[in-house]
Amino acid sequence: MRVIPHLSSARVTTLATLSLCLALSACGGGGDADAVADNPQIPPVTQPVTPPVTTPATPPTASEQDLAGFAAAWMSYQMLASVNMLQMAAGGTGSCGLGGTVAYDAVAGASTLDQCHTRAFPYQVYSGRSTISQLVSNADRSQVSAAIRSPSVRVVSAGTGALEYTITDGEITGDVVSSESGDRFSFTATGLRIRAGQASDYTISNAGSTSTTVVFRNGQPERTSNNLVYTVSNGTSTWQVTVMSPMHEAGADRPDQGHLMIVRLGALQALNATFASNSITLSGGETGTTRPLAWSDAGLQAALAAGRK
Repeated sequence: MRVIPHLSSARVTTLATLSLCLALSACGGGGDADAVADNPQIPPVTQPVTPPVTTPATPPTASEQDLAGFAAAWMSYQMLASVNMLQMAAGGTGSCGLGGTVAYDAVAGASTLDQCHTRAFPYQVYSGRSTISQLVSNADRSQVSAAIRSPSVRVVSAGTGALEYTITDGEITGDVVSSESGDRFSFTATGLRIRAGQASDYTISNAGSTSTTVVFRNGQPERTSNNLVYTVSNGTSTWQVTVMSPMHEAGADRPDQGHLMIVRLGALQALNATFASNSITLSGGETGTTRPLAWSDAGLQAALAAGRK
């Protein structure tokens, strides 16, 4: 008969504890394991990010492109009248005729316009400076030749006082011949930078005319431009503009005759603008059609306003 050894109370307690540990898989770990099982970690709920809705820009219609091209050509044609004004002022000192003054500093080679208002260009008033070189003039200034650089000139409406545009840079060379009946201009101009409105910037390049005249009839100036060609860019598009038949403006009236050919860089055909009394006929261009427009046309006025923003 085998005798079972006597187990002390301490040993019985140890064995009981060991059995309990094995049942829980790890001594002292039973409580933590149960906590994890009872409280599983739930990942945070995130809302999906909805991308912003963007509306693609609507491309301009062919008609709108033609009107924008005409507006750029017409405004830059008008801006080029300032070239003739600066030619007249180069090297001069004294009254401008209808108000204001022009002064020439021979040492500094600088011409300063102060509210200069002339008979030849009575619808604008000029203020600013430019650098003059290669100046040749006879005693009565009936013949003036000069190179004009770095103009910084503000041009405002004589009627309202509103700023029309600012010439900020460029180079001009040419001649003025004056007589009792009027003035004849020939010039070349490169890199003319002009701001119209708050943010409409134009660059006029490779401009040249061998025959621009201002004559007086019944005391009123009539401007005629011929043999004029130039390139104008507004930073988005570029056009070459050519005077195909003489542009004639009597007094404050818009051209009553003349023909501009306007070729947008990359276009398939030229846009032709033919002027008559208080109207323009556009033909060719992006639409390839012929359409007469009054100056009061809403689309035309919108294009001109957009070009002066």
